[in-house]
Amino acid sequence: METFAAIDEIVSGGQIVLAADDGSVFATVREAIKSGRTETFYLPRAQADAIKVWYWSPTRIREAGMEPVSPGEKARIESELGVKCTGSAYSNKLSCECGGTYGAFEFLQQGIREHGKDMVEAIFAMKDASVIRVNPNNSAICVQCNQRMLGSHYYDYRNYGCCAETLAS
Repeated sequence: METFAAIDEIVSGGQIVLAADDGSVFATVREAIKSGRTETFYLPRAQADAIKVWYWSPTRIREAGMEPVSPGEKARIESELGVKCTGSAYSNKLSCECGGTYGAFEFLQQGIREHGKDMVEAIFAMKDASVIRVNPNNSAICVQCNQRMLGSHYYDYRNYGCCAETLAS
């Protein structure tokens, strides 16, 4: 009965809950990516991992400039932002015209500014679920000049990641 109470709470907030087999979920996420629609999926970790393996092919990783987040950047995230960044994490780096850079640290810093530290920590604390953002429309904001940066920032953390039509083939 607790499950239905949680579903009722989500639906009362204007969102939907969709239950489907793995193949249907995969097809739904893939269609959203290819269509260019912006959607967010909260999936069991196994489903999210399967989507990430399919989507983040070696070619896409190269095209996006994705690299593992360095131990130094993870340490900075923990010490300066107070967010424990465990497990694997990948991100590309953007360069701003002013000389600023934008990577995993700046992404999480912006997330805290826009959504609050509690929200960011809640995402990282999820034990069984993963969040997949499809074609996210948020812009990277340079911390030095406060301007929108050119290019797209891609990220893939243990239980939070993105997939974008611009890299889909």
